[in-house]
Amino acid sequence: MLNSILAYINNHPEETISLEKLSAISGYSPHYLHRKLGEELNEPIGSYIIRQRIQTAAYLLAMTSLKISEIKALVGYSNDSAFARVFKAHKGISPKAFRNRQKEVLQSDQPQDNYLSLCHETVKIAEQEAYIFPHLCHYLSKESYAVWEKVEWFLNENKLHKNDFDYYAILHDCPNVNNSELLRYDAALVPKNGQKLPLSKLFQTTVLGGTFIRYKFCCPVASYAATATLVNNHLFSLEDAEHSAGVSYFKFNTLPDYQNPDNQFIEWYLPVN
Repeated sequence: MLNSILAYINNHPEETISLEKLSAISGYSPHYLHRKLGEELNEPIGSYIIRQRIQTAAYLLAMTSLKISEIKALVGYSNDSAFARVFKAHKGISPKAFRNRQKEVLQSDQPQDNYLSLCHETVKIAEQEAYIFPHLCHYLSKESYAVWEKVEWFLNENKLHKNDFDYYAILHDCPNVNNSELLRYDAALVPKNGQKLPLSKLFQTTVLGGTFIRYKFCCPVASYAATATLVNNHLFSLEDAEHSAGVSYFKFNTLPDYQNPDNQFIEWYLPVN
């Protein structure tokens, strides 16, 4: 019982989780569940949820460039002052101060090493123009990030601003179906706000276009396989969506760091019917 409930809490950091919700998941009454979880966790379940979310927020503050307002929402807070107050109560300093001294904090207070939200969202996305950088690699390894060195060189060589683009990895194959060690992985530059691409010798095409389910995660590359398993199992369990054939996409919140690829914040778009 405890493991399944804790897994649900950890994998739904954006969701408002009530005792009634956990009761429905476990099959136990709210009264029994509240008492039993308190005994096993040595703290009320509400306190445990808050503590886990603040620890997740600390990880994202320390390891990503996400805005504090974005991180607040990713761990279930809609109010800036409430998030700052609870964070300071647990960490002793504000979220901004924590980020500013992240190296010191990481040495003495290592945050948990992943973020995964199974609070999925179905989205429809129009086709968009993109520059494509083809690559062959193993999706779940650091070698997949080597192609982003070419992307960075292209941006610098053409004096293009990094903030003018969204960055996608196009995953053409499924490792569970295609047993080949090298799978097709394209890096894609998509101009923001519907801007037109300037002419280039680089291969240009359209990407996205269709209906997708979006998940969010952030973790070391070594944890990609475990994360992918959790996401796929969740997707296959949904009754109102069916995974369809087609490419999936990783959307990065910034130009991926090919030298230090761990802990990139990623939105994963999986095609559905």
